[in-house]
Amino acid sequence: RGTDALARTPQYLEVLRDAGVVDAGGAGLLELVRGVVAGLSGEPLPEAPGEVHELRVEALHQELSRFRYCTVYVVEGAGLDAKTLEQELAELGDSLLIVGDSSALKIHVHTDDPGRALTLATSLGEVEGVEIANMHTQTRQREERLLAEARASESAERVTDVVAVVAGAGNRRLFESLGAARVVSGGQSMNPSTSDLVEAIAESSAAEVLVLPNNRNVVSSAEQAAGLAGRPVLVVPTTSIQSGLAAMVAYDGTRTAAENAAAMEATVAATATGEVTRASRDARLDGVSARRGAFLGLAGGQAVSAGDDFEEVAAAVADRLLAEPRGVLTLLTGSDEPPLEGLLSRLAREHPSVEVEVHAGGQPHYQLLLSAE
Repeated sequence: RGTDALARTPQYLEVLRDAGVVDAGGAGLLELVRGVVAGLSGEPLPEAPGEVHELRVEALHQELSRFRYCTVYVVEGAGLDAKTLEQELAELGDSLLIVGDSSALKIHVHTDDPGRALTLATSLGEVEGVEIANMHTQTRQREERLLAEARASESAERVTDVVAVVAGAGNRRLFESLGAARVVSGGQSMNPSTSDLVEAIAESSAAEVLVLPNNRNVVSSAEQAAGLAGRPVLVVPTTSIQSGLAAMVAYDGTRTAAENAAAMEATVAATATGEVTRASRDARLDGVSARRGAFLGLAGGQAVSAGDDFEEVAAAVADRLLAEPRGVLTLLTGSDEPPLEGLLSRLAREHPSVEVEVHAGGQPHYQLLLSAE
């Protein structure tokens, strides 16, 4: 029954279904119970699972908790009312757990206001054993530690590293999750220097390196850096974040730089890209008139729509990208994140066979980046 219950856990959590895994805590608890039962009954311990999956970079990135602080403490007093305290604490956060009796209660809650959580308890009795942990910091530290371990385990067999120029914290995480060894901050209006790229190449541990400039203005600096690197370096001339991500999908660190470059360029050529930004001045582009400050939609570098309605402009770009049969449409929201509910509903209605993926890219200047494969 325990095995069956564990197998059903993806039914209850979307994150487990998306990852194709069962609940890790439940799996651990099941193994503990099996061990206890075997010890009490005198039976031999169950065999450890024979199938072992290597840690993938995709598994390292964890969504930040809605609330920042994990707050734990004990309150002691007379006539403690756990139900009333639970009602008050429930308004402050989630993951609330209260155990104990009328003389002592142990409280666990995730909240953005641990001070308020403690104040509620001090009005009831004496507070001890206070522990407050910043879960956002813990998540980042976990990612850094596991990513370093994953890279160390892969370095022995990796032939080619990737250095990518990326704007936006979310986009950076996407490139890292796909295997980029080094990510250099840069992009539209903030191009990295040649020396920045040479330094990133030097920090790579593989024998060969690929550079993804991900911006038309960075290609020249990337080529100069490749010539100064002192090791085999190839530049795949990606001109956008979207084409860079498409290239990373084709990346295999066990192949040579030349083999990877060929596969990446083929994937990029089959990917249609677009973006939504704001017009910096009154202009007429490719027959489309745009007022300064209005949304401007481009597909394949050409203007296709402009106006004050973000949904209309973004939908026009998506329609152009999906004019040919495509299976997946990826949306990367910018630092000035637009509301997507209307657009997503429209896409589901007008392009029901297309799978839509949405990621918080965090890039400046572009409210939305789109790619269709």
